[in-house]
Amino acid sequence: MERILQNFSDYLMHVRRLSDHTVVAYVGDVKQFLCFLIENDIELKDVSRLHVEEYIKKLSKQKTKLNSTSLARKISSLRSFFNYLQLTSIKDENPVEGIRNPKIRRRIPDFLLPSEIQKLLEFSMKNQRDYLILSLLYFCGLRVSELCNLRVEDLSFSPAFVKITMGKGKKDRIVPLTSKLAEKLENYIISCGKSPEDYLFGSQIKIHPSTVFRIVRKYTMMCGIKKRIHPHTLRHTFATHLLQKGVNIRVVQDLLGHSNLSTTSVYLHVVDQEKFDAINKLLQEG
Repeated sequence: MERILQNFSDYLMHVRRLSDHTVVAYVGDVKQFLCFLIENDIELKDVSRLHVEEYIKKLSKQKTKLNSTSLARKISSLRSFFNYLQLTSIKDENPVEGIRNPKIRRRIPDFLLPSEIQKLLEFSMKNQRDYLILSLLYFCGLRVSELCNLRVEDLSFSPAFVKITMGKGKKDRIVPLTSKLAEKLENYIISCGKSPEDYLFGSQIKIHPSTVFRIVRKYTMMCGIKKRIHPHTLRHTFATHLLQKGVNIRVVQDLLGHSNLSTTSVYLHVVDQEKFDAINKLLQEG
């Protein structure tokens, strides 16, 4: 069974080309399902749709109730796993086929106000590395994994842009740099004596995501921002601010590296809410 799991992991990474985070999540979900099979003395080759439905029902009833997003991911993990078993002729059919994911209620992403972003950057200016990390997260809308994987050779200064290589969904993209950020990045690279193959933050060993999280939390607290902020919040803020300034949603989609426009459209709710708030102010004044 361990061999099947390892091969499945390789399939997700090299054939499906999913992100490392997604691969770990999918393999973990499948391990949990395999434990369920062992507990109930069910052979993998004998798994039917009824077994899968029974497992989903069990997940839904457990004390620490899963939200719809987590449950949907677990179903997707199993669907991918049985697709893999079909491809490798381990199983003839996919028992998860036809099982619908629960309806996910999309939550409007948290974001910072322009004044809060300004504070965050001002407070970090004395630390060159931290300032650049926060700036790339906000001005380029990078994911944490993309930031950590950046190498010096991924940056161009004429024209000024950053190339995100093999991001989530393995979709490469180009994100322009502001002239000010490009200048500061170039000075940082020179002062650190970095080579093109070096990681931008780190050299042979890249910066860890947890370090980026701590940096964001540190300056959030220093600024007195009470919201629960994490690195991805800056990506949400990047998208929200662009849409608020009237940037076309398809441009925002390309900058974020979203494959589907529906993923980007969640940010439109923020703009819509502003419209509702504006009308409600008129009603209050009346």
